[in-house]
Amino acid sequence: MTEQNLSFGQRIDPENGLVECWFTHGCLDWIKKQDWSDKVVWMFGAGFGDAWLSKRCKWLHIVERNEEWAFKASVNCANNNCNNVTYYNRPCNDSSGQHEFYLGKISDCDVLINDDAYRYEVIANSLTLKKPLILITDNWQQSYVFMCPAAEELLKDYESLIFEQADHLDNDGINKWKTAIHFIK
Repeated sequence: MTEQNLSFGQRIDPENGLVECWFTHGCLDWIKKQDWSDKVVWMFGAGFGDAWLSKRCKWLHIVERNEEWAFKASVNCANNNCNNVTYYNRPCNDSSGQHEFYLGKISDCDVLINDDAYRYEVIANSLTLKKPLILITDNWQQSYVFMCPAAEELLKDYESLIFEQADHLDNDGINKWKTAIHFIK
């Protein structure tokens, strides 16, 4: 994939040529500094960044609602020799009361990435998992995507890093694209 084929905010890692996850650049820079080689990562929402992320962790579990998108992402992983990825296709509509089906059972999780449907429910569920846990939520309190005071309330007592993408223009002028990292201990 080339830079011309990417959407706003996406980028290619110059070290390995793989498309990075579609998070704010500050968050991606932070992830690059982490050693997750012994970490199991669960991610809600598949994408072309799956291959990049799989190269950084012990095992990557990905839950995706769209079968075609899960297939495209899994082919990208296979083409990049990523043998530590499991995909779970869980077709459902967001906000239709199917969160228990969508979340399924998460086991052995060190990092939980929240980048698709049922974001509040993913956050609430993360608080029931073994600790310590790193919770990453993309589009955190972002206009037109995920504005949830209840999620802020759930996570208010946890240490966090919030990375805002300053050049993001598709917003209400206040709530720009942000990726949040919460440390659940």
